[in-house]
Amino acid sequence: MRPGRGGQWASRAILAVALVVTTAGASAVATADPGSGPAVPGIPAQVPVAGRSGVDELVVPEGVPTPSEVVRETGSWFSHGRTLVLRSDGSGTFETWIGAFDGDRISLRLIPAPGDATVAEIVAVETIGEGALASEARPGVGGLVTVTFGTGIRTAHLEWTAGPDRHPVDLCPAEGLDASAMEALGCGA
Repeated sequence: MRPGRGGQWASRAILAVALVVTTAGASAVATADPGSGPAVPGIPAQVPVAGRSGVDELVVPEGVPTPSEVVRETGSWFSHGRTLVLRSDGSGTFETWIGAFDGDRISLRLIPAPGDATVAEIVAVETIGEGALASEARPGVGGLVTVTFGTGIRTAHLEWTAGPDRHPVDLCPAEGLDASAMEALGCGA
């Protein structure tokens, strides 16, 4: 069953708060004095360290979370030609398809964020064939993606920015549902 209006309102309110906090953090970064610290709060600065082999290794400063430490959910979700995969290494992929050879593959990198939502930045957008998202709905690199998860059955609500607009999609877990549950949730293929 789909959540009632109260559940949708609460989810949207949580997303709005996360967006306000993220925007406030971005404005703080824009006015901050650039120094030797991380360019973005909470994003690890990469410090090269000479290793034994002569190849530089990347060291994350103490107290800054690594991508794998910001992972709140892992797994796969889907809905009508769309799939979302979140991995424990802090990476993810959101794909939309209108056919076997036409779609968009959006690579994500999870970033630290307050609250229960999982927030990611868009690392790459690959359009295959004619693509599946309209040009005004296709996000740019560095855009914001927010994923919230339902209770009980771990459904996923994903929103991304494309220009000034936000675009939502609801997805169901890729495993553990029978045909009647998929039909009730509206996520069947």
